[in-house]
Amino acid sequence: MTGAAACGDDNDGGGSSTGGAAAAGFPVEIKHAFGTTTISKAPTKIIALSYEEDTLAALGITPIAYAENPYKEDGEFPWLKGKIDLADSTALDTSGDLNLEQIASLAPDLILATNFYGLEDYYERLSKIAPTVAYETEAGIATWQDVSKVIGKAVGREADTAAAIAATEKVISDTAAKLPGLKDKTFSYSFYYESGGLAVIDDPETVAIQLYGQLGMKLSPKVTASVVDRSLSMEKIGELDADFLMIGFATDELGAEMRANELYKKIPAVVDGRAQEVDAFTAGAVNNPTILNIPWQLEQLEPTLAKVAGATG
Repeated sequence: MTGAAACGDDNDGGGSSTGGAAAAGFPVEIKHAFGTTTISKAPTKIIALSYEEDTLAALGITPIAYAENPYKEDGEFPWLKGKIDLADSTALDTSGDLNLEQIASLAPDLILATNFYGLEDYYERLSKIAPTVAYETEAGIATWQDVSKVIGKAVGREADTAAAIAATEKVISDTAAKLPGLKDKTFSYSFYYESGGLAVIDDPETVAIQLYGQLGMKLSPKVTASVVDRSLSMEKIGELDADFLMIGFATDELGAEMRANELYKKIPAVVDGRAQEVDAFTAGAVNNPTILNIPWQLEQLEPTLAKVAGATG
């Protein structure tokens, strides 16, 4: 999902102004993997191609368009509730070839693609439609904090963005303080995407699991020792065991299939109630942490994390 901002345009599509803080400091230059983008004035019609709408929403900016989430096609993302409404914004299909004609027809004055995979195929054409901000080195590498800072700079709201980042970091630190027993606990995170197909995060530096490190936890050494290229055979599924086990399911049917698996049912974390089973939508939020979905993630996870920390049960 992604977003475009309507800061002060007269579109009825939920567009909100920048409030009391005036967007300032233009023109802005942002260096990225494909060169330097110059934004000459405060943008009012922003298209976001890779989750940037969450940072925009934290600033009170409503997108004119965002990338459709196949697991939540209605665009009602719970962490945006009370901040912005995407009902009148355009949902873009970014799962295949980008519809550049559709994007051009929206007449954006800024395109954010700070985490858009495959951007190398589109950057030149997108930049002819509107100034386009890409990732610094490659997609999926920058932290949510760094991505938010780039977005804040692009819309002339760096100070407000810094305050929003600090607010989310406080939620994380407050959770860690509430659950000190999480320190040095192990975790694993996997996604069951097809029958017999299990993808497992095995790189402790992956941005998707940064949050758990901030809570004092560490990736299970069983995972780093057993998983090869993010893949684990079903015969070795017991290697997912950790103090905290999270697993996502692409469909309800796959979830039911896994819960019926005898090897899965015997994993100690599953037996003890220290396993967090999530749907594909939640798994997508975990894989793409943002300034707004992180507090929402922690709400979903806290009961299980409390058990892991020894706070309950």
